[in-house]
Amino acid sequence: MQIASVKGSPSHYQIGEGALKHLVENLNDLHVERVAIVAGRTAWEKAKPYLPAAFLDRVQEKDIHFADGHCTVERTNKLALHYQEKHIEAVIGIGGGTALDIAKASATNAQIKSIFIPTIAATCAAWTPLSVFYEEDGTHSHYTEFPESNTLVIVEPAIIAEAPVTYLKAGIDDTLAKFYEARSLVDSLYPTGVLPVWLQISQFAARTCKDILLVDSKEAIQACENNQVTDALIRVIEAIIATGGMVGGFGGKAGRIAGAHSIHNGLTAAPQIAHYLHGEIVSYGILAQLAIEKDTAELTKLLEYYET
Repeated sequence: MQIASVKGSPSHYQIGEGALKHLVENLNDLHVERVAIVAGRTAWEKAKPYLPAAFLDRVQEKDIHFADGHCTVERTNKLALHYQEKHIEAVIGIGGGTALDIAKASATNAQIKSIFIPTIAATCAAWTPLSVFYEEDGTHSHYTEFPESNTLVIVEPAIIAEAPVTYLKAGIDDTLAKFYEARSLVDSLYPTGVLPVWLQISQFAARTCKDILLVDSKEAIQACENNQVTDALIRVIEAIIATGGMVGGFGGKAGRIAGAHSIHNGLTAAPQIAHYLHGEIVSYGILAQLAIEKDTAELTKLLEYYET
């Protein structure tokens, strides 16, 4: 019998208007006093109006690290050493995938708590307990899955609604890939027999991602273009961050990387794609994977979806 190792969700997840107002209470519940921040520069400015004054007063300037560049082994190791020397008890990642991956890896290395506040919905980085590492030039290196789930994820939908819509579109593309990749992985790894329950949950999450995105993406994109929080936008945000993260969290290797992300990883070596977002490259990878699989019907359907 195969031994299953499931890290399906963070220890605690909050989403809703005003969720960040309770950040100090959350820190007190976690018995955290000293915090460090890893943030994108724009993300930090966008998040600050939603953060309680009592929290901002306790943040020391020297403990704010701006996530310029890529998530590299050298950077995360250096930060972890700083946290240990300064007796930091939790790292708060604020921003997109790069900031959150740096925060996750450095928190894990320092063996302290990890709290994530995504300011865009471009990936499931806030949810999944792994970091993707790159070389300094942006070439994909590897990813590392961590032994523990993230401590806390807090989503304030208004921040994401105010972000450039291109990030939401990239998140939709990245999350659609989870369905097609998980389907291919399961077909390859489990060609016969009934799937174990944990993998059924992963497959259910993958199908849910696809169903929500195909139905709600257009309305969610319109909401983001108008900086409005709507039910459709919240469903899409949760499909990208939470449900998307559950695909790999429950499925493990049967829910993570197949053709689409492998093609993305290879393309990062080409300097011509440096200005494209992760999800934009993955969207090409989905089409290439479907072409390799000779799934013409699904390829045609997805091309029509992209055109709308």
